[in-house]
Amino acid sequence: MKIKDSITIKILASMSICIILFSSFGIFTASTLFSSRLTQKAMQVNEQYLAVIANQLESDIQELQKLSGLCSVSQSIVEALRCKDMSSSTIRKKCLDAQLELDNFASSTPLYEYLRRIAVLNLDQIQIASPVGSVAWTDGEWYFLKEYLEADKDKISLAPLYCGYSLLSPGEKDGLSFLAPLSTIPGGYLYVELDENVLKDQLLPYENLREIFITNETYSRFLASFPVSAEGISNLIEELEKPSGSKIHFNKHVYLLSSRSISRFGIWVGSLTDVTVTAGDNLYIFYILLILLVTTITASILVSRLLTSHITKPIKVLNGHIRKLSETSDFSKNPEIEMSSDEIGEIGRAVNHMADHIGQLLRQQAEMYEQQKNIEISLLQSQINPHFLYNTLDSIRWMATIQGSRNIAQTTHALEHLLRNIAKGVGDKVTLREELGLVGDYIHIQQVRYVEIFDYICQVPEELLDCLIIKFTLQPIVENAILHGIEPMKQFGEIEISARREGEDLYIAIEDNGVGMTESELEMLAASSFNTNKNALSGIGVSNVDARLKLNYGDAYGLTYESSPGEFTRVTIHIPKEEKVNVQDSDRR
Repeated sequence: MKIKDSITIKILASMSICIILFSSFGIFTASTLFSSRLTQKAMQVNEQYLAVIANQLESDIQELQKLSGLCSVSQSIVEALRCKDMSSSTIRKKCLDAQLELDNFASSTPLYEYLRRIAVLNLDQIQIASPVGSVAWTDGEWYFLKEYLEADKDKISLAPLYCGYSLLSPGEKDGLSFLAPLSTIPGGYLYVELDENVLKDQLLPYENLREIFITNETYSRFLASFPVSAEGISNLIEELEKPSGSKIHFNKHVYLLSSRSISRFGIWVGSLTDVTVTAGDNLYIFYILLILLVTTITASILVSRLLTSHITKPIKVLNGHIRKLSETSDFSKNPEIEMSSDEIGEIGRAVNHMADHIGQLLRQQAEMYEQQKNIEISLLQSQINPHFLYNTLDSIRWMATIQGSRNIAQTTHALEHLLRNIAKGVGDKVTLREELGLVGDYIHIQQVRYVEIFDYICQVPEELLDCLIIKFTLQPIVENAILHGIEPMKQFGEIEISARREGEDLYIAIEDNGVGMTESELEMLAASSFNTNKNALSGIGVSNVDARLKLNYGDAYGLTYESSPGEFTRVTIHIPKEEKVNVQDSDRR
């Protein structure tokens, strides 16, 4: 047997393929679900971080507004900004008090460490700057600021101005500016400029941990918590035009973009959530699931190997026994193949039962062949030299005809016809019509012998006369009825032959109203192989007729016996219904 045809290989291959497919599908599904869940969690965390940063920047804006409010209600600042110039010592004293007040405000604000410039001024000659700021003022900057206020005073008087850069140095993109009118001082303003660290420090908690960045609307400023080159910034900016929640491609990875706008400063904060399959936690989960897959497949193959070994071992024993049955004539049982309690054990029991049944059939076949041989021997022993007998009978018949002895001639003709049919053998099938003709010849001779002490009645329907029957089946039964039923009775009797069809079977009954038989006598009749009566036509017994029928048609067919002492005896022949095929009809078809 080829290895590829081995049931072990087939089971291992089938189970391995199924395990690999289902495990791979399960692990792929689990990996996808876990990755999706992790991505959602990462997105939620990033959204929370963005919210924290945005809230902090909003808090800074509120602090700037608070500074504006404090300056608006400060008495010293209000009095100083209502002056037109610095012409007197009194005004200078007021400006100095205002500066001290402004210093106090700057020192107390949470934005203290980020202050670059903080000043209050009017459109005249009053300019008060706090030394708290890290950058000194120049005359040009004061002049530029006044010019800017003169140009946009109507617009600035309505709402504070927030700039994502230094208002005094527009070329520098590294600061934030706040310019607000003081509500209690017409023409008075507060100017605050913050260092860029106010934005950078927001990213410090996430440095190298999360991809969070801050940029402005024109992308001229880009601050990130992760290292990125100038070229990388350029490539990323091309993708940032997409709305929040979109997928973007950056550094050969796929990210989900989240963003929040700080519109008053013209900046916005964003985060990148890596959704690449081989990135971060996704890769870690993939490795874990891959190890789980390899472990599962290895364990499954080992279990499959043990299972197939458990299955194939009894199969091999069973296969060896079946091969022994097919190659030898030993049909003995093998208890080893019945030891298993599963389906293989059931097959083993069935095989042992089959072997035992085959052995019985072979023994029965041998017995039937022996029985058939004995029947054929008995038939040979009963034969007479036909030519001598036919010639003698023919001479007697012609002598009786010449002398006018009609009964002698008819009897002789019946005997001659009977013997000719016997001499032809008993192996062929004839029609029921022909078999009844042979029985009629035999009865005619017996009626002459017994001086007509019985009547013969034939009740066979015409449509059944062309049915086939084994030759010389009825005569031994009729003979038995005369010799053992009618003659011992010493009275006038009756023998009747009838036939009926039931489905595809034919039933022929031979009944006499003679002495009848008991149960034990019926058993003896059925069991005896030869009729030992010296007056019988031949040595063929009724049991031999039954054996011939079973040999030809099977055990389901044969003879059945019914009898009642002093009343009747009935022998029923059960055979399949066969009709003689007309040669001419067959040729037409």
